[in-house]
Amino acid sequence: MNFQRNKQHLATVLMLGAAFVLTSQAAKADTIMNITGNIKASPCSINVPTGGLNVDLGQNIQASGLVAAGTASDWKSFSIALTACPTSTTAVTLTMSGTPDDADSTMYVNTGTAENAQIEVQSSDGTRLGNAAKYSKEIDAASRGAEFDLQARAYTVNGNVTPGTISGVLLATFTYN
Repeated sequence: MNFQRNKQHLATVLMLGAAFVLTSQAAKADTIMNITGNIKASPCSINVPTGGLNVDLGQNIQASGLVAAGTASDWKSFSIALTACPTSTTAVTLTMSGTPDDADSTMYVNTGTAENAQIEVQSSDGTRLGNAAKYSKEIDAASRGAEFDLQARAYTVNGNVTPGTISGVLLATFTYN
């Protein structure tokens, strides 16, 4: 009888032990952690005057030269130089942004008083740089820099520009690779 009781007691202990092992296994869970990141190229120094770059399209643009649709003033050249680029930076992309003109979205709106005039911006090689346009340059390995040679002018999509001022604000954003 004692033997029978010990057997029952042993069976109970074994069942409790098995339940404990199964419970501890069920409570255990593996978790996978994904760790990510992104190492970006370091920026260069941008050489522009404090307060930004001012491009004067001219103070004597004749309205009579902007009567016909598709006519424009002379180009005014300017540049943005990047220097002291880290060796890990091999290229830079310029993204231009500003308010596009309703008559031609590749031009910028003139917020001055001259009506029917737009602002056109291009690279010196003729790449049009309207809103959200991108223009890339390789970093010169010797000088650790790059220069964006640009040009701007007054343009009229529809013609009949009225006398007045030309004004616009553009933002140049640089992305480094």
